[in-house]
Amino acid sequence: MTISIFGSRLGGRVLVVMASVLGVTSLLFLALFVPIYQRDLIGERRQVAAELTSMLQISLENAMLKRDIPGLSGIVDRLGARSGVEDVMILNPDGEVRFSSAKGLLGTKLAGLAELCPDCGLTGRTNESGQAFLMRSDGIEVLRSVNVVGNREPCGECHGSVAEHPVNGLLVVDYRANDLKVRAVGNAILLMVAGVVVLGMALAATYLVLRRRVLVPVQHLAATSAAFAAGDYGARAKLAADARWGDDEITDLGQAHDRMAERLETTIRDLERKEHFQQALIDAVPDGIRVIDEDFRVVAANAEFCRQVGRSHGEVVGAPCYRSSHGRDAPCVPTLVICPLAEVAKGVTSVKCNHTHTHRDGAGFMVDVVAAPLTIETPAGSRRLLVESIRDLSRAMDASQEQRLAEIGQLATGVAHEIYNPLTSVRLGLRAIGKAEEQGADPAVMRDYIDMVNAEIDRCIDITERMLQLSRPPGDQAELVDVAPAIRDVISLLRFDAEQRQVNVGFDAAEAPRVLASQSELRMVVLNLMQNAFHAMPHGGQLRVSVTRPLPGKIGIAVSDSGVGIRADHMAKIFYPFWSWRSDGSTGSGLGLAISKAVIERWQGEIKVESEVGKGTTFAILLPDADRNPQADLP
Repeated sequence: MTISIFGSRLGGRVLVVMASVLGVTSLLFLALFVPIYQRDLIGERRQVAAELTSMLQISLENAMLKRDIPGLSGIVDRLGARSGVEDVMILNPDGEVRFSSAKGLLGTKLAGLAELCPDCGLTGRTNESGQAFLMRSDGIEVLRSVNVVGNREPCGECHGSVAEHPVNGLLVVDYRANDLKVRAVGNAILLMVAGVVVLGMALAATYLVLRRRVLVPVQHLAATSAAFAAGDYGARAKLAADARWGDDEITDLGQAHDRMAERLETTIRDLERKEHFQQALIDAVPDGIRVIDEDFRVVAANAEFCRQVGRSHGEVVGAPCYRSSHGRDAPCVPTLVICPLAEVAKGVTSVKCNHTHTHRDGAGFMVDVVAAPLTIETPAGSRRLLVESIRDLSRAMDASQEQRLAEIGQLATGVAHEIYNPLTSVRLGLRAIGKAEEQGADPAVMRDYIDMVNAEIDRCIDITERMLQLSRPPGDQAELVDVAPAIRDVISLLRFDAEQRQVNVGFDAAEAPRVLASQSELRMVVLNLMQNAFHAMPHGGQLRVSVTRPLPGKIGIAVSDSGVGIRADHMAKIFYPFWSWRSDGSTGSGLGLAISKAVIERWQGEIKVESEVGKGTTFAILLPDADRNPQADLP
């Protein structure tokens, strides 16, 4: 892996920060040291100027004592020509220029001491001196050194007594100030260049070490973490100790990262296995299962629910519940349909209801929904979910044929008894015919036997036809059903079972009642109600089946028994699929009443129940009267 200044965000930022900090620090030190350096230079120059002026003063005094005016002028000229000296002047006590390296100033009169050297602090007393920077009238900045030349006894011949004339004149030397500033600036620039070189080398060395021991490992660690986050759970940093530098905190961080990654991989694999097991577990449930969050979002669903609604698992999970089950873009209206989520929000601990769900292709189908809340703990606190068990009643209807055949199987004994007697009569008749033929009996006698055999065979055929009517699969189209004959056939099939159970069966029917329905399904409903009544009378009793016209345009079928009755806590459950309870201790599939209810409602009817414990139960069916509702809207 390679890394450059511009290829590493961290490296670039570190380099910029380091350069900025070191640069600002260098500038601060430069700004601090340059004035100090300049002040030292000025102090040094002032000291040199003072010494030079003192030496000049001695030389001038000697020349003046010897009255060597040309020599004195030559000394002034030579001094004025020296490097760094701008001008040398000798003034008399009145400020007149008597000697000057600048010949144009000879004979001119300069201002007093206060203006000649404003910052020198001179008062005109003997042997005073001072230096100060000032700007001359010609625009040149100089370091002016002013020395008061005091009168001495040897000078009295020319200048008079010391008491009367204490000052012989003023020695003024102007040194170029620009030389000091140029030197200070030059040295500052040199110092800055040296600082930049040192700064660059320090940055380069620091960055190389930082790059090798920090940036490259951190970038590698970041790439490994990104790969791990993207799903490559085998990604590891594998940072090893450097042969030269040994272990450091970055190496420790990489090794700790790898240990953490191993634990995370183990945890993630375990979670994935648990999720797969959980999904496989709910997929194994034959009913539709889905888990719904409080915001209507489906967080889990099994394969059966996806099959019911004709959608993929990805389309169901994460989408609103009402979209997959009801084909809606907004939540269901709680006042129009029982919403389990809304019921649980009210504090209900269990919800049981019937819904019409919508397949992906738009077809609707009836479902039985049982829902209950589920509370789980999350880092954010308690979270309440709703678990729904959804049973497709259309599949239960598909199972109705198996239920029908199972219940027909329970009639085997009675049917065998019904057929046994006719077959016995047939056998006796055939034997009698054989003997009559051997004895040459009258043909009329033989005809009687043949008629008796035919009658018994018709009786067997009739019993078989009743069984076929029950076992025939129902059609999708309604047919005109004579209710009374259909019920009589069912009672006939159950006659032997009723006798064995000591149940007295009675039947009353209004004149020619007819309904539009499925004949086999109607027979099966009555068969189921009668068999339930038998189970409710384990010690025998009275069973009455009646067909009436209780309301205009309605045909009523009532099955009443004198059995044990239905308890109040069982009353709400009797139509639930797969719920069963029998007073005689026998077991059932729990589908009989659920299928019967679905069948009756399919043909625009309704089924009700009234029961009193210890006195009996009455199931009442209402169906449209086919003779008075010829235009009934049936499937």
